[in-house]
Amino acid sequence: MFEKVRIATRADEDEIIQLLHIMHIENAMMPLDVNCAKEFFARAFDKAGGIIGAIGETGNIKAMIYLLITRFWYTKEFHLEECFNFVRPDQRKSDHARTLITFAQDCSKTLKLPLVIGVLTNNRMEGKVRLYRRALGIPAGAFFVYGA
Repeated sequence: MFEKVRIATRADEDEIIQLLHIMHIENAMMPLDVNCAKEFFARAFDKAGGIIGAIGETGNIKAMIYLLITRFWYTKEFHLEECFNFVRPDQRKSDHARTLITFAQDCSKTLKLPLVIGVLTNNRMEGKVRLYRRALGIPAGAFFVYGA
């Protein structure tokens, strides 16, 4: 069953930070600075170029996605960039990841901005790539991380 995605608010911040710690353990390449993350999340809470979509009510966020309105270094044209798509470990047998991808696509259409979205992890990467391919089609490149 597909659950509705809502826009997260500052009331969700403490729980989002709790989920960030889990996400960091699973996927991070660099040390976690919670204050940096709070500044980043504030862009979404303050409607200053970020959007956090959440599945579940405040106090029971099951999954979340962060979308950032940004641009590549070589252009003045903006795009929507997925910074993370995270499903809580006890919810991983759900359709939440796919629902959040659809939410990102809907935001892209609504904002009339191209969506840049992908997988940057070594944790269960093959399954994640299959999910994204089914939802979005053929990838446009690949990421490689050296020295992390």
